[in-house]
Amino acid sequence: MQRCGITIFESRLYVPQLNSTRAFWEYVNMMFNKPDLDRLKKVGPDRACAEWVLRNGGKVTWADGKKLSDYNLLPPEEQKGPKLIEIDGTDSSISHHGFPHLSGCTMLKKIVLHNNSYIDDRALKGLAYGKDVLTFVQVSKCVNVKDIGLKELVALKNLQTLILYDLTSVQNIEDCKHFIKSGLPACKILGDADDIIS
Repeated sequence: MQRCGITIFESRLYVPQLNSTRAFWEYVNMMFNKPDLDRLKKVGPDRACAEWVLRNGGKVTWADGKKLSDYNLLPPEEQKGPKLIEIDGTDSSISHHGFPHLSGCTMLKKIVLHNNSYIDDRALKGLAYGKDVLTFVQVSKCVNVKDIGLKELVALKNLQTLILYDLTSVQNIEDCKHFIKSGLPACKILGDADDIIS
């Protein structure tokens, strides 16, 4: 704009657009979730997986029965740690970027994915990294899980218990259960919060 021969620059406040804000937070989430191969080699799969879960607000249970929810309370790196047997991703920010951490966790049996908006169909497909060991999976109150993602669970060949409820983006839960049951006939599929096995 020009006034009296003087150019005046209009200052504009930058307001991020929804898509750019979302992209920024997706990038941050990816950085907190993606595996670090050097770290994996240094500390082993169980420790690296536990670090991933704890860094993103989840909880873990070790084979000795001890539970841990605070990243800062991990044992010293030089101390040989026990194997990981359970992951609780309730209210956490773990996402599909991190599921390769499951590879090499030979005693991991149980994963709970509850009330996590980062869990989507890609994450459920990523559970296949633990297909040889997982026997218990819960997927509940994850708003971005759809039918196609639930059907990916059929890859978990040793699954014995599957809990599914409050999945608002799933169009036909009964069809999904039937599909999974036909591929995993030995799996017990439970359908609401009252059925949860602790």
